[in-house]
Amino acid sequence: MIYRSVVHLINEYIDASDRQEGDALPAEKTLAAYFKVSRNTLRKALAVLEQEGIIEKRQGTGSIIRHKKTVAWLNGFMGFSEIARIQGKPAVSRVLSFEVIPARENIAAWLQCEVGEPVFHVKRLRTMDKTPMQLEETWLSAQRFPRLTMEHMNHSKFDFFEEECGITIAGCYETFSTALAHRDVARMLNLSEKDPVIRIETQAVEPSGRPLDYSVLYNNNDEFRVRYFYPRVR
Repeated sequence: MIYRSVVHLINEYIDASDRQEGDALPAEKTLAAYFKVSRNTLRKALAVLEQEGIIEKRQGTGSIIRHKKTVAWLNGFMGFSEIARIQGKPAVSRVLSFEVIPARENIAAWLQCEVGEPVFHVKRLRTMDKTPMQLEETWLSAQRFPRLTMEHMNHSKFDFFEEECGITIAGCYETFSTALAHRDVARMLNLSEKDPVIRIETQAVEPSGRPLDYSVLYNNNDEFRVRYFYPRVR
């Protein structure tokens, strides 16, 4: 159905524009010409967006944006809390579990520590403007960061590295893949178990390349998107 494609295009248009919640979309005639579709097709798409709570039709005003997804444009490494500050939205990191466990072989390899060495294992739900955006599972060396507490993880772990430990973060390796939301991810992010999510493996490192952590993130694609700019390298 053509109008389903237009629903996606209008969503992308809203996300990429400077318009904010409460702002009006262009007139139907203008949008129909922009997307090169009939007014009838456009109206079907707008009706779907209204049902989804993205827009609201108002007599005499047109279509008003009710909900705009968070889209962060990055050309460098930033943590979730820093992205929220740039977006001007309150961010909360809620620790779901905080424990010390023996490092399994794969975790030891990521953290460059011995198998069985004590490591912190932390699960956090990251929200922005009270909307669940990201579920994070992270591991850190307990021997290297003995002062780490649950309170630190209720905020930014990168602030802990830089401000309390005096560590310089050189950057972060990220590996992206897609997956279906399993039960815990779906429940925490208000998704269906059939919904696709972006799974991201991340590791922050020092200038020497020494790893600071290893994390697995699940992003709520319906609400939180990050777009990167990569400069051309020749």
